[in-house]
This record gives sequence, structure tokens and C-alpha cells, in this order.
Amino acid sequence: MKDVKRACDEFVDCLHSANTEDDFRRVAERAAHALGFRWFAYFGQRANSPNLISSYPKSWTSHYFREGYDNIDPVLQDPRRRMFLWDGREARSAKSAKERRLFDDALSFKIRTGLTVRIPSSQNQFAAFTLAVDERSLGLDRFIESSEDMLERMGLTYHAHVSAARVGCTPVNGQQVSSLTQRERQCLAWVSDGKTMQDIADILGVSLSGVKFHLDNARGSLAASTLPHAVALALRQGLL
Repeated sequence: MKDVKRACDEFVDCLHSANTEDDFRRVAERAAHALGFRWFAYFGQRANSPNLISSYPKSWTSHYFREGYDNIDPVLQDPRRRMFLWDGREARSAKSAKERRLFDDALSFKIRTGLTVRIPSSQNQFAAFTLAVDERSLGLDRFIESSEDMLERMGLTYHAHVSAARVGCTPVNGQQVSSLTQRERQCLAWVSDGKTMQDIADILGVSLSGVKFHLDNARGSLAASTLPHAVALALRQGLL
């Protein structure tokens, strides 16, 4: 477990200095390999414009979008499930012939099984972070089962940093840097250090509702969709 924690800590540390799509690809690919996975993929949907960062073979990703699989992929289309463990050899449970073909085609590229973290956002936007392998094993299943919370945090953190860096988005000239109060910065800084709202309330000597108030205000000032997103934006703007 120490090696797993080390890999995750390195993953988060490296995300702070990632700026380009290549940076983000290298960070996630290294973490995927350290955790025993062969590939990773991050799919972001913003205003009907998909953004993919992955280590999958380019021949597979080109085929995936050419066939329109992003429109029927069950790991992207089911909003009820925050985490989705999938196996290409279970295509018989697919809901349609095209969905079965998606899994069959993935197997032809040796993409066998994986775990996808689905990350909902506002205004029908969403993202998904996937770790995948070419061969399923009992050890991998046990690792995923015991590490679901950690893997979900990795997906959320990756999404927050990609969004904050606006990878795949057209930059806006003259973009204003958000301003935060001293207390809002303090609360966000403690969140970035892994503290809960109750921890922060105890440290600062304020009420739990007060901490929530400051964090909600900070998130609004930064136009962030989630608290991890707010932390990532604040770090990138030099506010923490």
C-alpha cells in the first residue's frame, strides 16, 4: 500500500506543474503504469465538444470517434453510476448491437477491462477518467475493490486540474484573475492539504457552517464547478 500511496502522491504533485496536453498525458500514463494499468483515458465533454487525453493507441481512438462510439458508450451515458467497472468479454450484456460492436472492437485492440470514474458537472457537461488493462486478473479486481475511493479522487483531481488549465479550450484574452478573501484562501489551502470541513473549523476556531460559507463563496468567485476544481484554479492563479 505504501507504493500505491507514493504513486498517488506523485500523481497529485505532478499535476500542479502540468500545463499542456502532453504534460497531463505523461503524468497520468506514469501513474497508470505505477498502479498496474496499461492505459489511461480522460474524456471531457464541454458544449458538445469532446476533449480526449489518453495513452490508448491512436488507431483505436480515431476508430472510436469515427464510429460515434462516444454517443453510445455505456461508461459515458449512464449518469446514475459514478464508477463503472467494465469488461469487453461481457458484451452479451450490451443493450444494442452497436454497443456489442463497441466492446468487440475494443477487444480487437486488446483493450480488455477497466475502471471508469464518471465526473458530472453543470449544464450537461461531464468528464470521465479511465484506467484500463489488456488482461483481467483476480489481483486487479481486488485492488480496484479496495481502492475505489482513492481511484475516484484521482479522477476528480485530474479533471479539476485539466479544467483549471483549460486544456482543449480556446484561451480568453485578458482573462481576469479571481480575488479571494484571506479567510477563503485559508480554507482552500487547508482543503488542498486534505483537511475536512470539520478539521478546518477546529483549526481556525470557527463554526462548520462558517467554513462551508467561505468555501462556497470561494467556489463561486472562481467560477468552479466543484471544490477540487476551486483548489486547482486557486493554485494555478497563485492565490494559495
